[in-house]
Amino acid sequence: MQGIRRDRYFTLMLVPEGRRIFRFYLPAWLFQVAIILAIMLIIAFIVALGAVYHLQKRVAELRAIDQINARQAAQILQLEEQARALQEKIKEIDELDARVRSLLGLGQGGGGRPSTASRGGRLRPGEQEQTLEQVRSILKNVARDTPRQEVKLIELAREMEQHLAYLAALPSHWPVSGPVSSPFGYRDSPFGRREEFHDGIDIAAVYGAEVQAAGNGQVVFAGWMPVYGRAIIIDHGYGLTSMYGHNSELLVKTGEQVARGQPIARVGSSGRSTGPHLHFQVKLNGELQDPLKYLTGEEGGGSAGEKE
Repeated sequence: MQGIRRDRYFTLMLVPEGRRIFRFYLPAWLFQVAIILAIMLIIAFIVALGAVYHLQKRVAELRAIDQINARQAAQILQLEEQARALQEKIKEIDELDARVRSLLGLGQGGGGRPSTASRGGRLRPGEQEQTLEQVRSILKNVARDTPRQEVKLIELAREMEQHLAYLAALPSHWPVSGPVSSPFGYRDSPFGRREEFHDGIDIAAVYGAEVQAAGNGQVVFAGWMPVYGRAIIIDHGYGLTSMYGHNSELLVKTGEQVARGQPIARVGSSGRSTGPHLHFQVKLNGELQDPLKYLTGEEGGGSAGEKE
């Protein structure tokens, strides 16, 4: 090819067997373009490989997150079961608290329960695990403390019931309304000039007035006694007994359980007596006591039902 510069072209020759030779003249820039295209293809291939790698890595992360979410969903379900069980315990404790407050005559407590806060948005696996760990710790502490508080409340309720039962059994209720006409201890005998020991107190009252039990207990005697006439003895427990003498009529029988303030007899003058009154006697473990140490309220004021 005349007029063509050989350094700007490449000659491509095809030599078929037994035939004429074919020559193709290719410009040099075409090879440069081919090399550039090849480099670009290699770069594109490398970029594609990198994109595929990152995509596979992201897919693996998403699968791991799905597995974590599934596992944590099961844990959350378990925590919900624990929470329900704790709520039942808390309900029982609240009932015990109300019971104790009722026994003590107190109002409801002013404390409120802590509110439950929720955290919006998605959490990363590490944050989810941290949150679950905090919930587990809270539930663990509550589960550990709840039985101890329950035991304390049960013990408190038991002690309060025993204390209230003791207070109800104490012979502190005035058995009849009226003034004390003769105190406990040594006195001049109403039947002569000699001094004698008076083993109770005499409460002046009208004939037939209602006599009430001084405290809860069981009637261990209801009948005639040589000195006290028609008399009743009540065993209040705790080593305490009370006796009611000189009655005109008995309203209860031996073996009956009586309540504080319950009518048990009527005032009279039976036995060794100079007139209608109630002889009231208290013993502690068999030893005579001054009944005024137990009776509450003002002496002889108001009705027997008001002597609290």
